[in-house]
Amino acid sequence: METNNNTAGGKAKNFLQKMYRFRVKVDKQGKSIINVSSIFGLFALIFAPHVTIIGTIAALLMGYQFRFESEDMDDKELEERIRKAAMNVKSGAASAVKSIQTEISKARAQNAPKTQAEAEQMARQIVEKAAAPQEPAPSNQEILNDLQQRADSIPETNPAATTFHSAYAASAGSVPVLRVSEDPAPAPEPEAPAARGSME
Repeated sequence: METNNNTAGGKAKNFLQKMYRFRVKVDKQGKSIINVSSIFGLFALIFAPHVTIIGTIAALLMGYQFRFESEDMDDKELEERIRKAAMNVKSGAASAVKSIQTEISKARAQNAPKTQAEAEQMARQIVEKAAAPQEPAPSNQEILNDLQQRADSIPETNPAATTFHSAYAASAGSVPVLRVSEDPAPAPEPEAPAARGSME
């Protein structure tokens, strides 16, 4: 079972090495403009097909030449290229993180007080805000009254809330309506079943 995994892994590694060695080169007037592996081209075609196809057509129209070549390199050279590519990605990510940290530090420095007097003034403002009397929170009854006032004002401020489209009017006639009155009428008493007469 393990030999199958190793064989599958070995086949995948060989396939990736062949794909990496198969290069797509774009030249113009004898100068190499782009030299990428076919793996990159395949990813570009999968994840951005429109951009890849339009870019290829535009490059051909502008006189660029595409060549597909297989480079001969041994495993050590391939591993070295992969290691360099990984290091480039790692250093690029590290420099991006460092630049973000630098920008954050600059922003903090701009917002920080520059003198002792500014720091004391900021501290006084914070203390004054904390010591200022706060408005008391409204009670539940006040909230309920406010909601009731707003609900009562809806028909005045929003005519659409009280009128409806004629299409709704047509369907409203076929919808049963349950009406409840404040003083319900007494329920009628059930009638006693009629007595059957006996035949003699």
